Amino acid sequence: MFSKVNPKATIIGIIVFAIVALVTNLLPPLGFVLCFFATIPGVVLWHKYKESFGIVALVSVIITTLFGNVITLSAMVVVLITGWVIGQLLKERATKERIFYVTTTYLSLFTLIAILILQVTHRFPKGQDLVQPLRTMLDLPTTLSDKELSTSVLDQYNQVIDVATNQFLMEFPSHIIVSIFIIVLLNLLITFPILRKFKVATPVFKPLYAWQMPRFLLFIYVIAIVCTMFTSVSEPSTFQSIVLNFKVVLSLCMYIQGLSVIHFFGKSKAMPLAIIILLMVIGSLISLIAPIIILIGMVDLLMNLKAIIKK
Repeated sequence: MFSKVNPKATIIGIIVFAIVALVTNLLPPLGFVLCFFATIPGVVLWHKYKESFGIVALVSVIITTLFGNVITLSAMVVVLITGWVIGQLLKERATKERIFYVTTTYLSLFTLIAILILQVTHRFPKGQDLVQPLRTMLDLPTTLSDKELSTSVLDQYNQVIDVATNQFLMEFPSHIIVSIFIIVLLNLLITFPILRKFKVATPVFKPLYAWQMPRFLLFIYVIAIVCTMFTSVSEPSTFQSIVLNFKVVLSLCMYIQGLSVIHFFGKSKAMPLAIIILLMVIGSLISLIAPIIILIGMVDLLMNLKAIIKK
């Protein structure tokens, strides 16, 4: 085993990860930026020198543990997991889309489990503690006297705040998944061109108009929407939390499918690239248009709008 270890790659890998861990511990914002690029040595090591990757990962975790910072340790573990997953999928010559989805799934599972463990061990604030500052800030009785507002208005306002915070708490896991989804996408776009300079063959994303979500996601999404109609946010439950999280994550999938249809329409009508990009940017920035794009994505999965547009 040790005969297959590349000493030079191992030493360089340990130094790089130690620097990233130190910077993340001292300057978290800068460390977060470095973590985007820190996946590169992990991918290269696993892709070319598996044994060296194992030693580097072990030593890096030990060094990071000495800092006594749970956030820094979690960030380094995420970087190592990302390097391992992407490196293995590259060895299997997976498509960039598959690398994207699988990496997002692995990191989402790890992050949610890690947060749960940290909350149980009281190293990470629980949901109620996270929203308490917001609830305090929005608490009207602390800013307005009882003479200015009637009791009924105050009760209705506080009820709205309770419902909003309860919904946020129940949807918290899905927001984490969506955030990881975006972070992984940015990571792949940034690091893959660099990986090619290290002679690691990397695939390219299909054009957006060629992206196609599985149709079964539409049926799950519809079921989730129907289920939310029979639940009450004012009375949180485990079932409701599951349904809401499915709804948020699948809404993102439908949204991407809708953008894919818009891109396909622009390409088929020979629109200038600038206009196509402008349409997608408007759809991404204006919240009122987002439901329309989601609906377009749903209709495409149901009726294959792309085939209709092509004809």
